[in-house]
Amino acid sequence: YGVEPEVASQRTIPWRRIFSTQAVWAIIVSHFCNNWALYVLLAWLPSFFKETFGVTVASAGFLSAAPWAISFIVANAAGVWADRMISSGHGTTFVCKALQVTAFLGTAIFFLLLRQAGSVSAGLLLMCGATGCLSLSLAGFAPNSLDIAPRYADVIWGISNTFATIPGIVGVAVTGWLVDRTGGYAAPFLVTAALGVVGAVVFLLFGSGRREIE
Repeated sequence: YGVEPEVASQRTIPWRRIFSTQAVWAIIVSHFCNNWALYVLLAWLPSFFKETFGVTVASAGFLSAAPWAISFIVANAAGVWADRMISSGHGTTFVCKALQVTAFLGTAIFFLLLRQAGSVSAGLLLMCGATGCLSLSLAGFAPNSLDIAPRYADVIWGISNTFATIPGIVGVAVTGWLVDRTGGYAAPFLVTAALGVVGAVVFLLFGSGRREIE
């Protein structure tokens, strides 16, 4: 991005500008919604297979590995896909929004379908779809701070990651509470899907690929 290295002690952070920029809040909201789904998957995937389909603990652990293998593949492909879209003439804003909205809406759809999964195979395929879609975020909101404020990308990421740790505490607890109260995973999956839709709408409306902060 052509930004010269700066000595940290000489850099003045434009806090007011950062917190008043809509594109920054689009990143923060997206990071929160993304991590809600991520932590639900990380914390509850083995339990979902074990309690829903009655598989053994060992089998549940093995089944839980497949979605993350898909995530690894898609995450790497997403960056290549984004670069090719930009090289073909699409604007950075379009590319960021297209990938991020697809990530959130795709994940939401798969979480909704998971509520109807009737077999281990169906559940595994749908979970792979959810993790695969979610991984598109790595070419969506994740690098977006470098687009809108390359000089302060580290600051923006630190802020958004602070908000995004909340689902690691609240999201996991809420999911467990809903599972206990309802006896299944339909309710927490619905909440996760709803947050995905919220994240998609916010990023679509307020996300940007242009430099917003000099």
